[in-house]
Amino acid sequence: MKRIAKILTIVLIVTFLLSLPTSAVELPIRVVVNGTKINFPDAEPFIDENSRTQVPIRFVGEALGANVSWDGNTKKVTITLNGKKVVLQIGNKNYEVNGQQKQMDTVALLKESRTFVPVRFVSEALGATVKWNANIRTVYIDMNGDVTPSPEPTGGTVKYYDGIAFNDVTDVDQHGRIKVDKLKEFLLKLADQLRFVKENGRYYIECTYPEIPEGYEWGLGITIFNKDGTYTTYSPVGRNPKWLIPSEGSFKKDVTDITNIKKVELFNITISLDHLETESLGTLNIAYYLDRSKMKAKFVPDSSALSPEDYTATFDFNKMFQW
Repeated sequence: MKRIAKILTIVLIVTFLLSLPTSAVELPIRVVVNGTKINFPDAEPFIDENSRTQVPIRFVGEALGANVSWDGNTKKVTITLNGKKVVLQIGNKNYEVNGQQKQMDTVALLKESRTFVPVRFVSEALGATVKWNANIRTVYIDMNGDVTPSPEPTGGTVKYYDGIAFNDVTDVDQHGRIKVDKLKEFLLKLADQLRFVKENGRYYIECTYPEIPEGYEWGLGITIFNKDGTYTTYSPVGRNPKWLIPSEGSFKKDVTDITNIKKVELFNITISLDHLETESLGTLNIAYYLDRSKMKAKFVPDSSALSPEDYTATFDFNKMFQW
């Protein structure tokens, strides 16, 4: 019933989404180390003129379990962890890893009384892997098998689902619902794996559902509106097999209703991730006019106590809509 209710709201959400202002507030950059979000009390990460993410190294270094020292005379910062030593100098593209000279395409710098370093170069030099999610402006830093990871958050266990770290205690609220920040990561991950493609003159919807924690289920509703006012909704629920799609795994659905793409006006997609026993805190809603006159990608919370987030500015509509 939960998924049916969500899918039935698609038509109502379309008008709401497309009436919203087109400007989007830029999200702050988040840094997640071994599944734990880092808090920056007085200086926030930023992207520099060389398109590199700069972070206050002390907070990230401590989260990794590294020792960070600063020499004001030489303007050098030294980070050591598990026998690895990285030395950077403010304003210098050259840096050292265990005494070996290397070069990066940007520099460390001083800002707001904090030492900022390019997070990818330093983290990888210490043996970590670094991933960047542009949609939610989040850097994920995870130690590999050769380096002792930071302790897991108190309580629970961290597991990875298609690259998304999920702690079954700290990423869930007191009502058993997945917390909003983590929910958004999963919703955007599914959106990234949904495609509308054309092959040999036929139109298809294809998708690979991301892995999710046990006890949760995906909700996906896709409504295609025609210029004559008719529409078709594809979802995992319904009586007509023509419009049924799976709710897990991978699928490639032949959209036989469409023979002339010029008759299509609008796509509307609603993505949810629900616990089997509780409601979700919100959905990701995507609206796209075929003539590209209006496009929206927005997280819409189910409660007025939460704020929506607009991803329109960073969402890759070309990747999703290839008809």
